[in-house]
Amino acid sequence: MKKKNIIFVCTGNTCRSPMAEIILKTKFKLAGITDIRVSSAGLQALGGEKMSKNSASALKQLGYKATGFKSKRLTREMVEKAAMVICMTASHKLQLVGFDNVYTVSELTGLKDVTDPFGGSLAVYMETSRQLEDACNIILEKILTVKGEN
Repeated sequence: MKKKNIIFVCTGNTCRSPMAEIILKTKFKLAGITDIRVSSAGLQALGGEKMSKNSASALKQLGYKATGFKSKRLTREMVEKAAMVICMTASHKLQLVGFDNVYTVSELTGLKDVTDPFGGSLAVYMETSRQLEDACNIILEKILTVKGEN
């Protein structure tokens, strides 16, 4: 069976979307979900950059492994091939008008947009990582529910 792709999208692909990618990948692994690939990209990413130091530290404090990450810029082809593109904010989604597979974290989870912690303290990044963990728990639950119905 062909793997489905979920792509998390933010601005630079060094803070929010890589944290979401690692959190959801880990949750999928623990839940035994192997047919969905999780990645991330940025609308304005330079490409090849490491995850921000505070993002990696926040993930580590929550028990996630954040090593070897390299940022990438979102391409039209990536969006077209993805089963689902999950944007951190409504403004990110507005930049991807015309695709029917693009959602915001808020639309999928009922939670608020994920604010950009860029340049903030570790405490700010911790708050963002907890918000992403809550969002990923809801996304995981929805996927498990759909899988259970099949």
